[in-house]
Amino acid sequence: MHACHRRHQAHCRPDRDGPQQRPDRGGRVSLLSAPHAQAVPWLRRARPLLGTIVDIGVPAGADQALLAAFNAIEQVQRCMSVFEPDSDLSRSHAAAVGEPLRLHPWTAEVLRLARELYRQTDQMTQGRFDVALGSGLWTLQGQGDDTCLVRQSHSTRFDLGGLAKGWAVDKAVDEALRHGASAVWVNAGGDLRVQGLSLPIALRHEADGGVQPWAELQDGAVATSDFRPGARSSLSGPLRQAHLSVIAPRCAWADALTKILAQQTSLDRAEVQSLLRHYQAQVCVHDQP
Repeated sequence: MHACHRRHQAHCRPDRDGPQQRPDRGGRVSLLSAPHAQAVPWLRRARPLLGTIVDIGVPAGADQALLAAFNAIEQVQRCMSVFEPDSDLSRSHAAAVGEPLRLHPWTAEVLRLARELYRQTDQMTQGRFDVALGSGLWTLQGQGDDTCLVRQSHSTRFDLGGLAKGWAVDKAVDEALRHGASAVWVNAGGDLRVQGLSLPIALRHEADGGVQPWAELQDGAVATSDFRPGARSSLSGPLRQAHLSVIAPRCAWADALTKILAQQTSLDRAEVQSLLRHYQAQVCVHDQP
């Protein structure tokens, strides 16, 4: 069974009596306290990026790893934000129809993941998980560093908001580990991934501002979306009143699946269960506060 209520057992352990310090208000999933590895001092920094506050922690002394993680987040913003005039997306919107536009390899990777998710969920969502928002057709040509994007219509516009933030979290974790960090957490507005440690987390109820201890996350990712009245999210679908979390090995998968699953009439459908198995994910629909 891949659905639960309030608490789950996937990559998380319930946190019933952990320390309750002032939570980070930057997202729907908040850090409840410092990691439980009390013998290890932590280096923690936060910066405004990706339209939110990005909070990253690494063991003390891993300064280069912390810098590499933030550099990765900044690179994703430069490449994939529609608010950056020189981003790949902005340049694609200005390109002529049929003109191949060379992409940064990271942008190409995210677009390939978006295409994969669209094809896997087209019937489930009636095509709603579409980074082109139904505005027009597009294709990718080439591979790796030689990937080009081709718009097939003047109206084609892209928005990677349902995917790029989670992908940026994953890339930041990967870069921190590659630069020598033995453990790391990255929290970008509620899209959270931890590696090499166990981290207490809490849920923030947007309507009343309350925070509830929820679980401990270990070596995995969680993304939470709140589609109830008064929340910032806005999505049409049968579960639009839901407050749900998805737990998966990678944050990009969890980020995308929250949007896809909120549009389902039932989380017990065979197609939903197959999708969750494919991405090694679990979904938790939270009770009303």
